[in-house]
Amino acid sequence: MASVEPKNSFQNQRIAIDTLPRYQEVDLNGISRNLLFKNLIHISVLFVAIMLFCGYIYFYTAENFIISIVAVAAFLLFCFFFFNSWKMQKIYGYALRERDIIYRKGFLITDTTVISFNRIQHVSISRGVLDKLLGIATLNIFTAGGSGSDISIPGLEPQLAQNLKEALVIKISEDGFKSIH
Repeated sequence: MASVEPKNSFQNQRIAIDTLPRYQEVDLNGISRNLLFKNLIHISVLFVAIMLFCGYIYFYTAENFIISIVAVAAFLLFCFFFFNSWKMQKIYGYALRERDIIYRKGFLITDTTVISFNRIQHVSISRGVLDKLLGIATLNIFTAGGSGSDISIPGLEPQLAQNLKEALVIKISEDGFKSIH
């Protein structure tokens, strides 16, 4: 008797890693410089609040030396956060490709996330009061993988955020339709 091979035999071919597309070579789109201004406002408000607290404690306690150290430490942290925000502005970037979206952030520790469209659950846009004053928005992308793979792209112009949201919704609905049929 001849053995009959099943019609759909399982195959799991090896992929040559050097043939995969390289996300590092993609030119990323930058974000609005107004995000830097927003971050600097947040940092400055926090710094002023800490300095006011230190000033209050300085005048009403006998431990002036400790308060002076706290004030200097707060100033050094302010300088670090200011510098970090300025450098991060150059790092932020995103790109839409045929099958995925790439997002990069971070200065000291750079984090690049690549999310394929078939993993995206939904997309939203958020704008706080300061965002509205500065003319920026944040595009939030939620995935099936949980909060660790969700991304938020801040500092987009509102119309651009809306266009990206619509493009992503079309892409995820197309991918969903293809997987059903």
